[in-house]
Amino acid sequence: MKKYSVSTPEGTRDKLFSECSLRAGLTERLKTLFSKHGYQEVITPSVEYYDVFLDSGTPLEPESMLKLIDRAGRILVLRPDVTTPIARIAATKLSSVDAPYRLYYVQSVFRSDIEHSGRSMETLQAGVELLGASGIRPDVEMIALAVQSLEACALSDYRLEIGHAGFFRAVTSALGASPEKVEEMRRLVEEKNFAALNDILKEFGENPYAGALRKLPQLFGGKEVLEEALGLIDDPLAADAISYLRAIFSELEAAGLSERVMIDLGLVNEINYYTGAVFRGYASGAGGTVLSGGRYDQLAGAFGRPMPATGFAIDVDALSECVLMPEDGALREIVWYEDGCLKEALSYIDALPAGSAALSVALLREDAEKDAAKKNVGLTVIGNGGVKK
Repeated sequence: MKKYSVSTPEGTRDKLFSECSLRAGLTERLKTLFSKHGYQEVITPSVEYYDVFLDSGTPLEPESMLKLIDRAGRILVLRPDVTTPIARIAATKLSSVDAPYRLYYVQSVFRSDIEHSGRSMETLQAGVELLGASGIRPDVEMIALAVQSLEACALSDYRLEIGHAGFFRAVTSALGASPEKVEEMRRLVEEKNFAALNDILKEFGENPYAGALRKLPQLFGGKEVLEEALGLIDDPLAADAISYLRAIFSELEAAGLSERVMIDLGLVNEINYYTGAVFRGYASGAGGTVLSGGRYDQLAGAFGRPMPATGFAIDVDALSECVLMPEDGALREIVWYEDGCLKEALSYIDALPAGSAALSVALLREDAEKDAAKKNVGLTVIGNGGVKK
């Protein structure tokens, strides 16, 4: 037997017992919440055509997709993202149904990151997509649902950060930088690398838009950040983005959902993919983001039916790192039954809390007693005379 045949591939691992219970509990809470808000579940294939992602404008790197070849020689990929297949569904199979479409999913995504990066190749995601609705109300609904989702998972400490792709786009467009330089600026703002950002902006001198970009990584905090941003430049597109965020924050305040929400105008990840409001969720104990989403109005058009869309995905595996794990060893008793009493034994177990009892596999009672003693649990005997402890 080869050495690697008894281990898992790099970037994967086995999940056992309490971790499985925790993931199941989290996804059940999220599915209940999504359903209550009118979202319907969809399941997309675990494999998709490579071209679905290559031609859709998704920000995924081709190298990050796990590829297969079908019998006809066509390139397939293990599902690296769920939003793109859902956009395909909305643009094709739901064309005869009136929009908007409220859809949710709980599915694994598969991505091959840089070797030894420590990131998992398979990640369980739970997410929602609201397609076919434009304007501020769908964005407010989505951000409010993101807050409620983190609350539903009983996190002890979390925050949601919101920004707007339009602000960065307006500033860099007015600056007149090349696409390559804009991408470099985006990366440095995202990393909050002040020194390198200052270096790249030196060629623009005292241009007020360059000054706004220098400040961008620091524009983080409460709603006062929006006023500070407005004072940096006089630009109508940038002002529209700020006004939009102000209106969203006001709605969240009125709903009592703004306590854990922060403004972050340096939130510029995947700026060519997102077209409006963007947001991320963080939780104490998680190594990275546990939630990410935003408005993406251009994706469905790749499938022949343009429509506005917004949504978010929750990394259930990351979320499980910061939620209290259930205790192992929940088994409290073994149930041994006499011949002909299986029905009574099953009924007895069904009336108990899940996982607290199991049938004995022993044919003889004395063997069941030994097994119970080894496991340090009780033994319940069910026979024609009823239940005996």
